[in-house]
Amino acid sequence: MLVKNNHQIIFAGLYAPPANVLEVEGASHVDLHGSRSFFSLGLLRALIRLIKKEKPDVIQANGSDTLKYAVLAKVFMPGLRITYRNISMISAWSKKGSLRHSFNKWLFRHVDYVTSVGEQALQDLRQSYQYPSTQTAVIRRGIPHFDYDSSVEKKKIAATFQFNANATLLIHVGQFSPEKNHQFLIDCFPLIKKQCPDVKLLLLGEGKLLQEMKEKVMNKELQQDIIFVGYQKEVQRWLSAADLFVMTSTVEGVPGVVLEAGMQKVPAVAVNVGGVGEVVIDHQTGLLVPQHDAQLLADAVIDLLKDEEKRKQYGKNACTFVQQNYSLEKCRTSFEAVYEKLVKQAC
Repeated sequence: MLVKNNHQIIFAGLYAPPANVLEVEGASHVDLHGSRSFFSLGLLRALIRLIKKEKPDVIQANGSDTLKYAVLAKVFMPGLRITYRNISMISAWSKKGSLRHSFNKWLFRHVDYVTSVGEQALQDLRQSYQYPSTQTAVIRRGIPHFDYDSSVEKKKIAATFQFNANATLLIHVGQFSPEKNHQFLIDCFPLIKKQCPDVKLLLLGEGKLLQEMKEKVMNKELQQDIIFVGYQKEVQRWLSAADLFVMTSTVEGVPGVVLEAGMQKVPAVAVNVGGVGEVVIDHQTGLLVPQHDAQLLADAVIDLLKDEEKRKQYGKNACTFVQQNYSLEKCRTSFEAVYEKLVKQAC
């Protein structure tokens, strides 16, 4: 959206790009191929060279490593303007009293502005690092809309994985990492299947725990019902085929995938952690489960799977909610306002 509005965007990747690299048409992409050690002097020098060459008005850091190197570059180039994009509950990754917490607190002293995906995540960051509220703003994610025929997409998926096209589809999207808590979801599945025998669970994503979760499914003899789909670029296409989205994370800021599901009129059942309650409106766009209790989660899923009328109404409500509150255009103009403010302050 920024590119379309005539801004020059440079994506600077610190490390070698992944196999499924994200590229944006019209933007520049630079991979610095740095070492993944805690600190690489060579990587810092490469970033400083890039900054001197491109002379950016604003540097936006997305993630802890990018913030670390951006701030260290600012030590040598004091005029840099740095903004940080906060997408999670930062206290979950940086415990008070730890060396990491002290280092991060130092980093944020050199950050000019913080934008956050949600209010809960922003309050968490402010409290964790005593960051001034006057230098922060909530800028909600912008969610694009794609038109898919849900019945057609469901038939395609059923044909690909050879199951009945009339099966009930649950879907989860997320990296196979501890905080996404796939293990809990897999443990809950037999309780759901007992009441809904035709249910299938699609797991989209990759990550270090993928093989472990596959083995867990095999050990439970659920390989015909829990299907590992891998990384997918067109996430909303897969979501459109689902009857219900389910999320069991232990840590979340504002999960964009819940919003993408909502855009496809798919309601969510989610454990209420972090900012999840900002995007799942209980008994309106889905159901919130108060804690990681297998029976509570299973009961919520079964409730919506067995009540088609309620499920469809929640799906319609979710779509309306996303369209009204998570506009791409509003996201773009809000970021522009922050960037312009930083540039004017430097003049």
